[in-house]
Amino acid sequence: MIIARISDPVLRQALRAAALPEEDVVDADELVAEALEWGAPRLIVQMTGAEVPRLRSELPVVELSPALLRRWEAERRVEDLFRPRADFVTERLRRLIDHAEPRRTWVDTAFAELTRAAGTQLPGTLRGFGRRVMEFPSHYAKLTDVAEACHLSHGALKARFRRKGLSSPYTYLRWFRALTIARTLADRDVSVAEAARRLGFTSDGNLCRAMLTLTGMTPTEARTVQGWNRIVVNFVWLHLGPDALAAWEDMGGLFKVRAA
Repeated sequence: MIIARISDPVLRQALRAAALPEEDVVDADELVAEALEWGAPRLIVQMTGAEVPRLRSELPVVELSPALLRRWEAERRVEDLFRPRADFVTERLRRLIDHAEPRRTWVDTAFAELTRAAGTQLPGTLRGFGRRVMEFPSHYAKLTDVAEACHLSHGALKARFRRKGLSSPYTYLRWFRALTIARTLADRDVSVAEAARRLGFTSDGNLCRAMLTLTGMTPTEARTVQGWNRIVVNFVWLHLGPDALAAWEDMGGLFKVRAA
């Protein structure tokens, strides 16, 4: 997830194109503070002078100044005048993002462990679904939230999964949220009530029931390394087998990057 504080629509579009195909670019004023406090962003991209809540001082920042944008436009006119400005800026933004060395988050580690357990690369569509849920759990707490990000209704998203022979998208949402619960509770200073508030549950009781019903574990068990490993292995065993991964691969661009 990338946090963006940019007003220029061309720049915002270029940033979405420069981001990873599976990640969100969060630029809505009402979501930025929430994403910084409860989410797992890897980078902030902002215009010089933009006001960004400094809740995550460890995050790398890419700053775009008017002088830098003027220089890019001058370079475009010299190098390729007929190239669309958005394409040229997208290329330059990719270079800046790579140079900034975006922070590797726990979500990247989770995908690496799921990949090892599955014995093969995870499809981009699956990663796009899971990354949204794990990087911004309070925003993607319900299936309707995921469906809206794909510009689909709740029913249409379920039908898409049913036609592919996959388990319900709600099932995948619950497993990705279980991973997020376990990761949050791995910090022993975080209480179950605090985890519930961060992750969009209405109460700590609902979080406990969600974890116990899905995984058979209490939050106390889920805090442990053994609990985390059990969730990863069971998720792969039950829902990320070869047939399921092939079906996910066939989902096309359903979960490609969009602005949250």
